Amino acid sequence: MAKNEKELEQISTTDKLKALKALKDAGFRVELSGSGVPTVVCASPSDMAKELKNIRKVLKELRYNGSFGIRGPRKSDQILTDEAADKEGTSTEENASGSEAIPA
Repeated sequence: MAKNEKELEQISTTDKLKALKALKDAGFRVELSGSGVPTVVCASPSDMAKELKNIRKVLKELRYNGSFGIRGPRKSDQILTDEAADKEGTSTEENASGSEAIPA
């Protein structure tokens, strides 16, 4: 049991970065939390249970035995997403109608 505790203490930042990259490559939206733990951001809270199985599978293939996180979207995440969609939608609508944007 002491061996397992020692192994968990020896998890380096490099391992966490490898886990972050592997999860990104698998198509997940990932961020590093304030404590340096790779955290997957799900589109909705209901997707978390389904995504957890896939995350564990990816990390198991990597042989990563450190901690990781999973969370639903924050209100600020949704606001940023909505603003980006509004900007894209506005620019395509203006281009489609042939009108030019007037700077404010």
